[in-house]
Amino acid sequence: MGADPAVTYKDAIARALREAMAADPRVFVLGQDVGKFSIGGVTKGLIEEFGAARVRDCPISESAMVGIGAGAAMNGYTAVIEIAYADILAVAFSSIVHSAAKLNYATNGQLRCPLIVRAPINRFSRHGPMGTEVTLSWFMNVPDLDIAMPADAAEAYWLLRHAFARPVPTIFLEDRSLNASSGPLGAKPKAPGRARTLRPGRDAVVIAAGRMAALARDAADAMAASKTPADVRVLSLGRVKPLDREAILEAARAAGRVLVVQEEPPLGGYGPAIQSLLDTLPASALKRQPALLARPETFLPYNREEDVLPSAETIAAALRELLA
Repeated sequence: MGADPAVTYKDAIARALREAMAADPRVFVLGQDVGKFSIGGVTKGLIEEFGAARVRDCPISESAMVGIGAGAAMNGYTAVIEIAYADILAVAFSSIVHSAAKLNYATNGQLRCPLIVRAPINRFSRHGPMGTEVTLSWFMNVPDLDIAMPADAAEAYWLLRHAFARPVPTIFLEDRSLNASSGPLGAKPKAPGRARTLRPGRDAVVIAAGRMAALARDAADAMAASKTPADVRVLSLGRVKPLDREAILEAARAAGRVLVVQEEPPLGGYGPAIQSLLDTLPASALKRQPALLARPETFLPYNREEDVLPSAETIAAALRELLA
């Protein structure tokens, strides 16, 4: 039996989407340039395979697309909505929260809303505050709404497959700076949607999601090979809402030292939620106070995102301080 072939991050997402559409004729795609011209490349070839009725190019009206998806969910369909930039989720905020996330609660459980909103994040566009933002903190406090932010191809594939199995709306944040990264998809996880260890280690644990988890793995590998080696575990959240509380607490107890890394400012995102969770541990469970590495309280500067975002170097520096 041959080895599991490597698949790129972008192709893993495309594969999961194509498989879902092939398995269920009620799955359809909405977005700008998702048909004949697939700018992001994920939907390339879908219109030829599944037809224009299921791969629909739409006018620039993100709120309307989410509203259509919520209405379709009421009738047994699942819409996959592609947003050009995650920043534009602000335009669709009301539809995501009021039309989609609140549907089950507002109908006393009579209606569910399985829909997926895919949106690229991070440095792909180099548009600074208008097209590069990480937006998960906007939705962290919305019940009945999942948020996924995969760190590698395997996580992207299995998290998207998992989203199709969930009866709630999911915001699927794809880091386009990871698009060309590749790796094997592996076997189906025993518990899809759970946090996973990207790298084992015993001296400390970094907890992160998306590109930050990938950079944390780079930082941990570099530290292991340094003159003063450290053995650092990296826990990738994958799904940042709901948080995998059990895995986070287990990793914290095992390592005793915890660094949480996020790309958003320190008052938003998953970082404060994890710090709050770690506060439930007895004082004797940790060797040091958990640390949070986040970007400063600022918008992302145009074409200079690296000046404020955490990097492998700043992650390693924060780990050295934690281990001192």
